[in-house]
Amino acid sequence: MTEYPSLTHISIGALIGEAGGDPWQVDATVQSGDPGAISDLGRAFYNAGACTAETYAEFEQAQARFRASWNRENGEHPINDSAEVQRATTRLMVQREQLPAIGVDLSTTAANLAEIHRFSGMQVENLNAELHYIDALIDQALAHDQDTSALEDNAISVTSGVLRQVEALRDDYGAKLQASLTDLRAEHGYDPAPIEDVDGELGPEQRGRGSTHYYDTNQRAKDEALVNSGGPMTPEKADASARLRDFASATNPAADPEARRLAGERLDDFRMANFVGPLPKDPILGGDARTRARGRLDLQRQLEQGLYGLPPMTVDQATQQLDDGEQFARSTTVKRAVDALVSQGMSRQGADHTVSEVAGGVPWSDLIKHDSGLLAGAGAGIKGMADGASDGRHYVPDVLTAEDAGVLLRVGKHLGTAGTVIDGVLTLNDLAHGAKPGEALGGFAGGAGGGAFGAWVATVAAGSVVGPEGTFMAAVLASVGAAAGGEWAGKKVGGLFDSAFGN
Repeated sequence: MTEYPSLTHISIGALIGEAGGDPWQVDATVQSGDPGAISDLGRAFYNAGACTAETYAEFEQAQARFRASWNRENGEHPINDSAEVQRATTRLMVQREQLPAIGVDLSTTAANLAEIHRFSGMQVENLNAELHYIDALIDQALAHDQDTSALEDNAISVTSGVLRQVEALRDDYGAKLQASLTDLRAEHGYDPAPIEDVDGELGPEQRGRGSTHYYDTNQRAKDEALVNSGGPMTPEKADASARLRDFASATNPAADPEARRLAGERLDDFRMANFVGPLPKDPILGGDARTRARGRLDLQRQLEQGLYGLPPMTVDQATQQLDDGEQFARSTTVKRAVDALVSQGMSRQGADHTVSEVAGGVPWSDLIKHDSGLLAGAGAGIKGMADGASDGRHYVPDVLTAEDAGVLLRVGKHLGTAGTVIDGVLTLNDLAHGAKPGEALGGFAGGAGGGAFGAWVATVAAGSVVGPEGTFMAAVLASVGAAAGGEWAGKKVGGLFDSAFGN
């Protein structure tokens, strides 16, 4: 982060207030990413597979862009590249021939982040220089008893202008990142969890560090008192003891880095499960961070105890399985949404773009706007556009064809009530086949995992109507089933959903 300038006559706090935002903080958010770590991971994926001439050209182009903008030798967030490639090909079931293309996408993301680092940093450095100059002019004016209001206004104007520029850079990078994530999930079945802490956005490792501090401040003393209170070992005591163990692991610098990370994730699940107040909905899987955390804590206990006859897992194995399941859920949900739109007649490129927007938090009903990609605010939505236009040619972004627009206009009245990607999967499946939500989710799981999960269709449709918030649990169990051979999944999942959701 470019530091706040040290000024004599200009108050940074007042300047931020008048400018309408803090360009230094926006830049700090961007600079928190580590393009070098993402680039290294991309190269590992690229080298692990047999590349074609096309992927070689794309990879080299991305690497050239990266080298032109990135000059740091060592990143702060190293990633175990070989372990991640192995995880993708085994636990996430990514095909080896897809590895070079994943490497290209990751390298492109690294190049985009490196460029945003450079451009945003330059803007803020120039702002600091300009403010130092204005501050010196104010000093001269005051020495001669001159009015400084024009200079102060100039400082506000310059800061506001840079704020808009760095916000635009950040937003442009965010859109490119979301598009890349959609491509990785939909085209390759890979959810790149390791880059979440280095892509310039808040990731699980960073949340875990914050949650460790929260636990130390708000809960640790209560748990110590409960554990030391004597008497039998109750479930509450066991949970408190587990949290104290996780705090010790998360704060032990000599502990294995993976163990520290996983312990921090469990403390974050505890914090979010007890969070009070509104939370944004997960744009892909539905629900929010609170429902997600409660589901994770419940499944954590069951996996440690030996879920449905599986061998009990260690605490870290269970948490990693939850992580793998969630990544499986995100990649599979995005893929199914893209496939569903393609089955309705949309081009692959248009479907990728549409799902990418929804995965980035844009409601389905806001996806068409005249000569633009998004309908800002609470506009008429897709249905309104359908009522007022005969084809959609002038109401879609350039990436969509007129035929794509026609598909959106046709299915828009159904998708207008869908808030997330999984809502769209269920709605489009319902539109195509007249299936119930449970059947749609069963098909989603069955299609994702192949023969091991084919029985999900019958099991879920038999009585477990699982809404979008249950998709995370479904995918975790699918991932567990894949790791264990999957024979138990089709027979047992329905009962779990019945008990979990009170059906």
